[in-house]
Amino acid sequence: MTKNKTILLLILACLVTPVFASSSLSTTAMASNIRVALCGFQTLVYTILPTLALIMFLFAGLAYAAGQVFGAEMRAKAQGWAMSLLVGGIIGIFIAVLAPILVRIFIGMTGTSVNWGSSSCP
Repeated sequence: MTKNKTILLLILACLVTPVFASSSLSTTAMASNIRVALCGFQTLVYTILPTLALIMFLFAGLAYAAGQVFGAEMRAKAQGWAMSLLVGGIIGIFIAVLAPILVRIFIGMTGTSVNWGSSSCP
């Protein structure tokens, strides 16, 4: 039992060390770094998720169509796969639509001003 506690303490120390090491940065510099990271994440979401959602929609149609030429058991599996791909694509589009709103909220949490009328990212 003490070995597990020792390992847990070592893991916690490893996780906390970067926080103390970066505490020399000013609060505004840390907020600026967080803002840049969030804007990079928003750009990533804008470029990748709609493309993946479209690919998932295409594969859903392909799986559904291919399943129609097989027997009942394979048809049921193909319809399940198609529904999973379709739901995944819809969730991807939903996340892509919500990304700017979430980024603005998180940027507002950093303490920097957020202009809600325009894009938060440069």
